[in-house]
This record gives sequence, C-alpha cells and structure tokens, in this order.
Amino acid sequence: MTNRFILLITLFCINLTYTPMLLAHAGVDHGDNCFVHLAGMKLRLGGFQAESKIGGGKHFCHLFPATGEVIFTFDALPDSQLKQKKLNLKLLAAASVWDILFDFDNSFKQTLSQADNSLTIKHTIPNMGLYAMQVSLQSDELEPSINNSQRFVFLVGFPIIKILVLIGFGFVLVLAYVLLKQLQAGAAKKH
Repeated sequence: MTNRFILLITLFCINLTYTPMLLAHAGVDHGDNCFVHLAGMKLRLGGFQAESKIGGGKHFCHLFPATGEVIFTFDALPDSQLKQKKLNLKLLAAASVWDILFDFDNSFKQTLSQADNSLTIKHTIPNMGLYAMQVSLQSDELEPSINNSQRFVFLVGFPIIKILVLIGFGFVLVLAYVLLKQLQAGAAKKH
C-alpha cells in the first residue's frame, strides 16, 4: 500500500512540472537578461554563433552552446540616443580559475578582442569557459562614471539544452525502472 502511495505522489509531482506552453530561448524578448543599461539608455543585446544567423536566427545572451565564433550585437531601443555616442566593446578572459573563484571582481584581465565606436564585436573562442564583455559608453557630455560602463559574464561551450535533455532522459529511465519493479513486486504478491 505504501509503495503505491509513493508511486502516486511521484506521478502527481511529475504532472505538476509539465507545462503545455513551449518556452524557448530563441526570440526577441528574453526578459531583462538580454539588456545592457548604460547612462540611462537601454540596449538590446544579441549573441550569435554564426554571422548568417544575425537578424533572424537563434540568439543567445549568456549561454553559448558551442565554442567557435561568438558575435555580440547591440540594438538601441527607439527611445535611446545611441546615434550620438560611441560604444566601446571589449571581450575579456580570466587568467586562471583561481581568480574566478577567489577574486572575481578582478579576474577578467586578458583582452581577447576590442572594438571601438562599434555596435558589434566578434571573436573565435577555442576553449569552453567563462568569459566577460566590458561595454563602455564614450561621450563628450558624460563624465566618466560607473554608469558609463558595464561588464557582464557569459559561458561558452556548455550545451545546456543537451545536458538537460540527457538528465531528463536519465530520469525517465530511472522512473521506468522503478515502475517496472513495482509492477513485478505487485505481480509476485498476487501469485
């Protein structure tokens, strides 16, 4: 009786986690994760893994599934005044894992690529890992301040969706095994 009750609770909990809506990362609206705020302006960030995908393909914000070419583009929202200002972009790598773990604020020192007065930056990243991008806004009317610059971190080379699918498949296999054992135990009790 208790085994069937546990099985019923497990199936009920799995049913609660199912959602009929399709939630995908590709699209225009990613919440506040794909925006950069500089000096009162809001810029939309698009990360791509191929130049052919810019403007219509699947884009990423902070998780790139493969190593290789990484391209970031920035689009100003209609109410911003980005046309009169200069955007300086810099892709950075950490010197060591030790720095990331124990001195995160100062860990990204190695410059991989730099683009001044641009809304696009790209670099071929051969190794999976944690990287950062420094976005700075240069303007004659702005005084240098922390509001004119923002750094955000992104991961390259971790296929999160594939990992989650494998974990889900493993969970289904374990659940099927448990159900099969429960059915065998129930059949053995009847005989």
